[in-house]
Amino acid sequence: MTEALQSAIPTANITALTVAYLLLVVLLLALNLSTPWNWVIKLAMNLLVVFFFLVTYHSWPKILGWPTERDLPSTFYLHAVAIDEPGHIYLWGADISQGLGRTVPRSYAVPYSAKLHDRVDKATRKLRKGLPVIGQVSTTAGTRADPSSLEQTPTDQLSITFMDAPQALIPGKN
Repeated sequence: MTEALQSAIPTANITALTVAYLLLVVLLLALNLSTPWNWVIKLAMNLLVVFFFLVTYHSWPKILGWPTERDLPSTFYLHAVAIDEPGHIYLWGADISQGLGRTVPRSYAVPYSAKLHDRVDKATRKLRKGLPVIGQVSTTAGTRADPSSLEQTPTDQLSITFMDAPQALIPGKN
């Protein structure tokens, strides 16, 4: 895919979503003005459209790639770190469970703790020296991960450690 096409895809998605909502508003207006339906049905349709708009509005930042507070992979290749001391520590990493070249890095927001800050600081120093770093995640004592549950483990229940990456996992330069 060309670089120009890749940069146009988010704009196309936003445009398509806007056109879809405009079409929905036109259909809703036609429903309200030209049908003899009961006002309760018309009110329900208006509320349904407002509800879907709010769901989309609150879901859109997650679709655009904002940091997630869930789904942190059990083993990941650390690319970068940003620390927002009172709030979160942001990790930019790629899941290496399927091989390093097969995944795209993602941003993860982890609740701030002084202990994790120290670990991340050491990992950041290694990254600045050009040394690759691997992060490993485990659930903290007292929490149980239920594989049969569809719920994901929030990042505040995770313990993250960092280590030097084996030479076999270091990505090649293009």
